[in-house]
Amino acid sequence: MHCAVKCLFAVALTLLAARADAERLQVVADVWCPFNCQPDAPLPGYIIEVLASIFPQDQIDYQVVPWKRAILQTRQGVSTAAIAATAQMVREGKLLTSQQQVGHAYDCLYVAPGSTREYHGKASDLQGLQRLGIALGYEYVDGIGEWLADPANKKKYFAESGDEPARRNLRKLMVGGLDGMIEDRSVMSFLLLDSAYAGRVVSVGCNQPVPLYMGFSPKQPGADKLLEQFDRELVALRQSGRLAQILAKYGVEDWQP
Repeated sequence: MHCAVKCLFAVALTLLAARADAERLQVVADVWCPFNCQPDAPLPGYIIEVLASIFPQDQIDYQVVPWKRAILQTRQGVSTAAIAATAQMVREGKLLTSQQQVGHAYDCLYVAPGSTREYHGKASDLQGLQRLGIALGYEYVDGIGEWLADPANKKKYFAESGDEPARRNLRKLMVGGLDGMIEDRSVMSFLLLDSAYAGRVVSVGCNQPVPLYMGFSPKQPGADKLLEQFDRELVALRQSGRLAQILAKYGVEDWQP
């Protein structure tokens, strides 16, 4: 009996130790598929799958919240990290950034096949558009941002809101309700995996790429070790070919040649 008690005590200590080693990593963002999609979707987002591969011993608690709240919760230490933030967002949010990028954001102009329009990053490339679809609340830069900021164009663009503005704009463009739409290249590549949309629109040019990072909380215990593990293991995922396998499911190409 005495041996049995000792054995049970030893098992209990082992379980407690294992639980102490496993952490709950809460990562937050608004929905931006394919970077991060709905948590309960068959494809939750390639960054979510990457995180699960990098931190296999931990519970990845992915939660969808408005972007400003995601940054605030991460800065305050409520959440472990914010997903797919630009360097400026990380800096303004006073977060810790990974050295390894988790993707690139490219704003591109999409039009119907057969169009002769081209976009080379200048506002003048958009002249003549009368019905341009964009996403409400997104920040646009370069020629696209300049064109949108021109008061003369205020009635020439239409902003979609909600979780899937890209899909709604795409449907409008397909039936002639829009002359063109601005969307991130990875977002559109993912949508065009659907046979209902494939071949129905084409990209005629994009802005310069904007690198995206994981923004970690400076108040997270062991934040430095998390950053080191993230950077180290992402390199290993790329070298092993596992990263390419994950990205292929979302129609996304590796951002690092």
